[in-house]
Amino acid sequence: MISVKNIGRTLLSSLAVMFFSLLSVLTVGTKTYELPVTPEDFEPVMRFAVCSDVHFINDNELEAKGEEAGEEYEEYLQKVNVPAQRLSAAINAAYAYAESCDGYKGLDAFAVAGDFTNEGAPEQYEAFNKTCKENFRAGTQRIVCSGNHEYYMYRTKDRAEGARVFEKYIGSLNNHYVINGYHFISVSYDEKVETYLKSGVWLKKELDKAVADTGDKPIFVFQHPAPSLTIYGSVKWGDPTVSAILSSYPQVVDFSGHSHYPINDPRSIWQGTFTALGCGALSYFETELDTIAGNFPGDTENAAQFYIVEGDKDGNVRIKAYDLITNRFFDFEYYLTGLAEKNYPYSFQNLSRLDSTPVFKAREGMATSLNENGETVLTFDGAKDRFVTESYKLTVSQGLKKVFEDNFSGKYMYLFEDDKYSINLGKLESGKKYTITLYALNAFAKPSRLQRYSFTAE
Repeated sequence: MISVKNIGRTLLSSLAVMFFSLLSVLTVGTKTYELPVTPEDFEPVMRFAVCSDVHFINDNELEAKGEEAGEEYEEYLQKVNVPAQRLSAAINAAYAYAESCDGYKGLDAFAVAGDFTNEGAPEQYEAFNKTCKENFRAGTQRIVCSGNHEYYMYRTKDRAEGARVFEKYIGSLNNHYVINGYHFISVSYDEKVETYLKSGVWLKKELDKAVADTGDKPIFVFQHPAPSLTIYGSVKWGDPTVSAILSSYPQVVDFSGHSHYPINDPRSIWQGTFTALGCGALSYFETELDTIAGNFPGDTENAAQFYIVEGDKDGNVRIKAYDLITNRFFDFEYYLTGLAEKNYPYSFQNLSRLDSTPVFKAREGMATSLNENGETVLTFDGAKDRFVTESYKLTVSQGLKKVFEDNFSGKYMYLFEDDKYSINLGKLESGKKYTITLYALNAFAKPSRLQRYSFTAE
């Protein structure tokens, strides 16, 4: 039997998101809805891209890391200067996609949902602005809001200085644009503290203006932390002020960063009293499920995800998720329509009901072998799920004695890797019989069938 303890981390996160989702139960109901497909005749009249968490660092940090690595500084600089490289790549990938489309070819805006710097140092702002200047083209509106990292170096000094530096290098902390008939609202942290208590008042006024202007049409909102208890990551990294305000505007489509959680996890979209999406990161991944082994999954720095969003003249919206590491879109997209009427097929409840339980291909895919150090290594093929296989729980026993256990994330966020796993079990006693038990969990805490594999250690 699979214990509550074994699935606790996944279940706790899922239940917390479900708690806030209960606000929408009367609207969403208990019926299961298949996810919508973008119509073939969908014709955009507006297009933008949105990313978050670029984390520009300064030369002093690069030099220190280069010395620590024991390599030539210039060579090391080329390896680690990924913020500029990835932001440039994201901007140009968005332009390339727009140019490849039939019909409308514009890229009207590019948004960064906070943490574009690592500490908020002027040098980091300058590097960010330089990258934008070198890559943006005329006709594309830059939309930027502050994150917590823009205040990092001012936390023990004058917090208001963080806001002043932002305003010097970026402009207004809060902004409201109208682009091709759609409203875009970016909201930043308050001037002296990392909250939205003051900015929230401004946000509500601007939302009311947008509704008065365009009625039921979608309104795009950008801020750094997710609205609390909505998307994946909003339990730990969310902001309740934003949630409370946005809940009165069902046509809002909100984009946030902060958590660094993968955008291809199905919980990274949420619909309840509005629509929310997490933007992943252009810097490194984090996950909730891997907190025992460390909240940074393997290959964590191979993280570079962002969205391209398109809207048509009637207010229907298509959202496509892009992976910069492999330069291709993920094999899903979201189609939003009827938001003001709370047409919410991407609710937590509906996605959970649609999801399947993970299934392993075959037990023959599991094997053990010795490495050059005499350690036993387990290899197996990953389990498949409708959306993603979120994590795995592994135990190794000799009789009734447990000799090894691990909980680790799936590789669903990495398109460049095969879904295969190699786990070092350490040195086992030669000639002794061991039993491996393994199961997988999907994003909604649904477990696979338990897999067992017995072997005699070499």
